[in-house]
Amino acid sequence: MIEKEFIIENEAGLHARSAARLIKEANSFSSDINIIRGNKTGNAKSLLSILALGVFKGTKVTVRIDGSDEIAAMHRISQLIENNFYEED
Repeated sequence: MIEKEFIIENEAGLHARSAARLIKEANSFSSDINIIRGNKTGNAKSLLSILALGVFKGTKVTVRIDGSDEIAAMHRISQLIENNFYEED
C-alpha cells in the first residue's frame, strides 16, 4: 500500500469533469484506489463516492492505493492531479 498527499489546485475542485477523469484513470488499474479527505474515504472508481467527499480548490487529500499495479497507478494519478486534471495528449 502506498499513499501520497495532494492539495487540489483545480478551480472546480474534484467535481464532475475532474472526477470523471480521475475515475477513468482509476478504472484502468486493478489496484484499490481511495481518496481520503479528513475522516471520509471515497472509492476513486465511483463518481458518487468522490463527489460525496466535497473536495474544493485548496483541499488537502490523500490518495491511497493498494494492489499489484499500485506504483504505476500512483504515478498516473499523481500526474493527473498535478496537471489539474487536464489529460496529456
